[in-house]
Amino acid sequence: MDYNAAKEALRALTRTAAREWAQHQICCNSICPAAEAYKAFSTAQPENATELLKLNPMGRMGDPESDIGSVALFLASDDARYITGNTLFADGGSHINGVPWMAGGS
Repeated sequence: MDYNAAKEALRALTRTAAREWAQHQICCNSICPAAEAYKAFSTAQPENATELLKLNPMGRMGDPESDIGSVALFLASDDARYITGNTLFADGGSHINGVPWMAGGS
């Protein structure tokens, strides 16, 4: 529950910052990376990490450098100058299936 609340708070903060800074042509976006979530859960709750991997449509967790880093580089580039207030899910599609085990803990 704490993880979900923190993640949604970050997304809300991103939207608020985007509204406030857009007039200055400053873009604010967030990235939801499954790679780092998997690493945290595989250490704290290995059984849940296994279930998380099963829910990933691509069948793998992303590499922090090549899969997640490239998203961050894109958002920092001029190619993303008109994107603001958004959350990009760099998670191999995990978010489209949801994560039911987080609520139930099994």
